[in-house]
Amino acid sequence: MGGGPVRAETAMRGGQGRGAAHGIGAPEGGLRRGALGIGAAAFSLLGLGATAWANGGHAHGPERGLQVPLAVWLVGIGLTILLALLLVRQARRDSEYLRLLKGFSRNAKLLIFRSPFSGLSVSMWRLLFYLYLLAMGHDTLFVAQLASINWVFHGLSVIPSGILSDLFGRRRVFLVSYAGNILATAGLMLITGPTALLVLAAVQGAFEGGHAIVGPPFMVEQSRPDERVHLFSIDGFMKVGAASLGNLSAGLLPVAFGGLLGLGAEHAWAFRASLLCAIPVMLLSVIPIYLIDEQWQRIDIKRWWKNLESYGNIGMLALTEAGTGLALGMTAPFFNVFFAQQLRASTAEIGLIFALGSILTAFATLMAPLFVRRLGRVRTVAFLKFLGVPFLVLIGLSQGVVAAGIFYVLAIILIGGAFPNKALSDPIYSLFSMEVVKERERGTTNGIMHAFSEFPMGVGAWIAGPFMAAGNWAMPYYLAGAIYALAFLAFYGYFLRVETVRAVAVESASA
Repeated sequence: MGGGPVRAETAMRGGQGRGAAHGIGAPEGGLRRGALGIGAAAFSLLGLGATAWANGGHAHGPERGLQVPLAVWLVGIGLTILLALLLVRQARRDSEYLRLLKGFSRNAKLLIFRSPFSGLSVSMWRLLFYLYLLAMGHDTLFVAQLASINWVFHGLSVIPSGILSDLFGRRRVFLVSYAGNILATAGLMLITGPTALLVLAAVQGAFEGGHAIVGPPFMVEQSRPDERVHLFSIDGFMKVGAASLGNLSAGLLPVAFGGLLGLGAEHAWAFRASLLCAIPVMLLSVIPIYLIDEQWQRIDIKRWWKNLESYGNIGMLALTEAGTGLALGMTAPFFNVFFAQQLRASTAEIGLIFALGSILTAFATLMAPLFVRRLGRVRTVAFLKFLGVPFLVLIGLSQGVVAAGIFYVLAIILIGGAFPNKALSDPIYSLFSMEVVKERERGTTNGIMHAFSEFPMGVGAWIAGPFMAAGNWAMPYYLAGAIYALAFLAFYGYFLRVETVRAVAVESASA
């Protein structure tokens, strides 16, 4: 590849002591200052959101329209811009971070450049599409069935796509798959028949699986061990940060188009016009991948099979993904439906809540190196996920928009949701999963992880559908919390030993 492949087993460089074992290069003092700033921003934005919802009225129903005052939107957007400027200022002061950024390979920089477009387009789509289906007259059970089919076919396609990317290169598989994904997405916006929608959802899911496997393996292969934590953290920050803008846009665009069309913000055509705005952003996200210089050495299938050796680690990663996928499938695809149907929140309110969750997660993601320095990769992932389980359950038990919004923000930061709503620890988890397997196994491993995540997500959505249709919203959240905790308990028990062995090997090699 363009920057030269780097094996996960290569001894990590940079830092000393425990920091060296985990590949941390940024000064701890800067991270502490950043953590304090992020904490203050979190409380400020949550307080702002609570005030807005409390003053926005409590009438229910889709006809209620926008309840969040315009001043609150302007202040919220202003605070988001201010936080971004403060982060840039801090980054300029931190010469180590700038050195690492400038040292990234061209291909890695292109992947980072693509991240905002990816986060923006997907967040707009995920927030609005199911609300659009409901506005078209489809019921909650149909929405759950469509989500289930989409995730199942996504899961079925990623293992073959991962194998193909190992055999023929990541870039080629991505471009073909993403072209198909754009066409299927456009079709879902234009076709209204139930059967056709289900078929297109399956096609879209299958093509999504093809391009989902590109990112983590490629980022590992185009980076050095001492810069990977920062590379994955910055990539996660930019995706989730762009998702905050996408969620804000998704909340405001139906209001704008509804006014222009004279139909109201909750009308199906207002949603459709808003969804169409995601297509140009999707097209822009293809350009960086097209420009990547991938020098891939073709291998035959026999050699690929012989290179597949890390059965235990791959199996445990797959088991973890299966548990988390099943849990998230019961909840994450339907957060917007829960707020709209159960709590009767307007689209604008949902957009503001989701945007708060995304922007706070984006800034919290930059704290990941601090946690890794203190705890290591495995403890960071497991402990933060455990902390998020109670908040996930409390979302389903909430009776008001204020409480549910606060619990949602905390759950997204700690647990995450469907892409691009990743948690604080998810970049570290992605990095770790690529480091514990061999170079030629990474595409296939990522495919297996996606398959064992997305296929159970489809099953989870199918399970949650009847509960949602019957109005029993709490049960899927109870089940999801229990399954999620068990999945990362198993992850912690297995990979803590693996990380300890790797740390000892790195220290021995550095001695």
